[in-house]
Amino acid sequence: MSLENSLSPLTTPSFPVAMHRGEWDRDSFWTFADAAKEATEALAAQKMKALENMPVEALREFCTQYRFFTIEYISDLALLLAKLPFGGLRSLLSQILSEELGEGDASRAHPEIYDRFLASIGVARDRLDRGLPENRRILGALTQEMAQRDPAFGVGLRGMGGECLCQTYLSVMFDHLRVHPYMQENADRIDWEFWTIHTGEEDIVHGELTRAAIDRYIQDEPGALPDLAQGYERSITAWNRFWQNIFDACAPQRSAVS
Repeated sequence: MSLENSLSPLTTPSFPVAMHRGEWDRDSFWTFADAAKEATEALAAQKMKALENMPVEALREFCTQYRFFTIEYISDLALLLAKLPFGGLRSLLSQILSEELGEGDASRAHPEIYDRFLASIGVARDRLDRGLPENRRILGALTQEMAQRDPAFGVGLRGMGGECLCQTYLSVMFDHLRVHPYMQENADRIDWEFWTIHTGEEDIVHGELTRAAIDRYIQDEPGALPDLAQGYERSITAWNRFWQNIFDACAPQRSAVS
């Protein structure tokens, strides 16, 4: 069963993808991408409302589960860079990867910064490696596809999906997370650095630069459009299922959205 077929309608935003391989052009691709991102943002906003009143232990578990995406994103981005040709997109994504890894300082790697946030909200270190089996399967499947598919598919999957959609989801998550009573009561002692990086101006600029670099990549490689679109679609469906699994585990009574 493919990953798309394993997704329920609940976790799949509605956007047009019924185009044959030869029908994509630059304008139709960006129309598709913008509609997909808008639908994903609406779905994220609907889901994340549950964070505002989640029990504290469930909130800690919810935040812990996100860390596995940050870890696998870095590995997949490195794999994508190895497959891309030299050019602007490869150079930009290499810069983003360097920042994710702390630019030579392991203590500044973004997974480490996120773990400091988790520690500051009371997550014990021995809980950090307890990922949901289904989400580990999803992330593993994406890595496998990254290795097997053409670079354009990887650009859609991790270049657009990982960098651009990540900022969309995290911004919505942060908006609801920070109004939780526990977060407000303990705001002064919580380490917010990860959120400052990933929901602030720096990450918005990353998204804009990534889009511009991908647009140039499309102009240079117009034949890559179908694989690029398919990779982006796969990222959206996988990303939404990833979050749905976390909601099912941490807030099952709120996981169904209408």
